[in-house]
Amino acid sequence: MNRYFVFSIFAFFTIFLSCSSSSDPKPPTQVTLSLPANNENCNSGTSISNTQSSVEFSWNEGSGVTTYSLNIKNLQTNAEIIRSGITSNSTSVDLNKGFAYEWYVTSVSEDYPDDQPTSNKWRFYLKNDGEQNSAPFPAELINPKSGEVIELTTGVFEMQWSGTDPDGDDLTYTLYVDKIDGKQETPQDFNNILSTSKQVQLDSDSIYYWRVKSHDSNGNSTYSQIRSFRIE
Repeated sequence: MNRYFVFSIFAFFTIFLSCSSSSDPKPPTQVTLSLPANNENCNSGTSISNTQSSVEFSWNEGSGVTTYSLNIKNLQTNAEIIRSGITSNSTSVDLNKGFAYEWYVTSVSEDYPDDQPTSNKWRFYLKNDGEQNSAPFPAELINPKSGEVIELTTGVFEMQWSGTDPDGDDLTYTLYVDKIDGKQETPQDFNNILSTSKQVQLDSDSIYYWRVKSHDSNGNSTYSQIRSFRIE
């Protein structure tokens, strides 16, 4: 067997293996969101009635992706809209005006049906017609987590949350913490909180409910969702 023949066989198998490897399907990748912009007023919507706008959603193309699934959540009502089987990296959805929304995109692959990475979650506010200043986004409750069981050594716990405003307005907060429903009258020093945390005296062997009301400098306000936790 001459050297040229051996070299030809080696080269053939090298190319064959290289091509086979490069054609193997890869798991889908997480996408990066583009529009509507995060934590801002939505400027990519087209008014279609007094109550609704058609909002364009877009994101970068992921690799190894067969289709995309778009999930949109109304942060006031918790109503969700899911659009599956999207084959491009953009789509339009009709939404109600005057609400804040959260959205994310899931990458789906026919070759990896159990591997479906999701993008980061973004939020935006869809203004009403003639609305000059938007309400704050509902505060995100950070600490304690929903359903968390807490063991206190001093009887004091630091409640923590985060808040943003689509117009960039300064925010103050009202903290509600009680054993009934998170809606009871709150102590005076739980109003006009300038920071995003508050030390709270809590009783042992009790279940608490809490929420935060965000106020902007233009008189707008928004409540967060109500969450519960337990003190041992």
